[in-house]
Amino acid sequence: MKAYAIDEFGKPGSLEDVPTPEPGEGEVRVRVAAAGLNPFDNAVIQGYLKDRMEHRFPLVPGMDASGTVEAVGLGVSAWSIGDEVFGSVGKMHLGEGTLAELVTMSAGTIARKRPSLEHASAAAVPTAGVTALIMADALAIGEGLTAVAIGATGGVGSHFVQLATLRGARVVAVCRGENADYARRLGAVDVVDYTTGDAAEAVRSRYPGGIDVIADMHGDKESLARLARLVRSGGHVASAVGAADVDALKGRGIEATNVMGLVTTERLEALSRMSEAGEIVAPEIRRFSLQDAGDALAAVATSHVRGKVVVTVI
Repeated sequence: MKAYAIDEFGKPGSLEDVPTPEPGEGEVRVRVAAAGLNPFDNAVIQGYLKDRMEHRFPLVPGMDASGTVEAVGLGVSAWSIGDEVFGSVGKMHLGEGTLAELVTMSAGTIARKRPSLEHASAAAVPTAGVTALIMADALAIGEGLTAVAIGATGGVGSHFVQLATLRGARVVAVCRGENADYARRLGAVDVVDYTTGDAAEAVRSRYPGGIDVIADMHGDKESLARLARLVRSGGHVASAVGAADVDALKGRGIEATNVMGLVTTERLEALSRMSEAGEIVAPEIRRFSLQDAGDALAAVATSHVRGKVVVTVI
């Protein structure tokens, strides 16, 4: 089968012929229609995780996909050949990813794709959508809270702004000015353009009484710490990029956490139900072909993609 693979960390990859994967126990093999990319995928190909997880070469990146079940492994009863599914690979090693014609995925990290949702939109959901869902829960998002979303128009942010708005929060989007209209379409009531000045000062001037919540999808420790000074005691801070100083914020009466997007069937189904009900919509999608997967990864690496980058395979 064809797959985009790298043979060495930090080096360009190419479209290669690689062996067709066979599903192990608890796995299914999926014919990939579309693969969603995340910043994690760039971390993998640059070798940033080489001391933390097993990597297998030639290394095929990609965690998320939507497609059709083609084979099932031992112990799998929930899925049958021909089922259309979306989800994440769900493996403890890296290198058998979704930038390929076929991929094996854990039966516990996929969900049924509803017919009305195209594969590209479904592939944009798993890691980003689940991370946003976990963040919304960790932040105890509720009616009337003022929530500042850093990186509001990326993959996670596109989902988070909608989820927070759905739960009744007033979302202040921190993003580039060119993405302001998109942020408002997602549900943000206010937008701070971080490229025109200090975002913390801008938020302080508009909300002198303070804010309740910060969802950090794209900041750094220093900028998050400055914004966190505006959070009222009893508030919450969550970071998807490991930037929250949990102990320091706890000393101020603020509950903080660094979240990871652990994909499960149940979480995917929850997002699917909200999508089917029209409560959330798919993020804006920038599409690439499998042949241009290297360009797709480069686009993600800029950290300035609006919505999601998706590679269409079929």
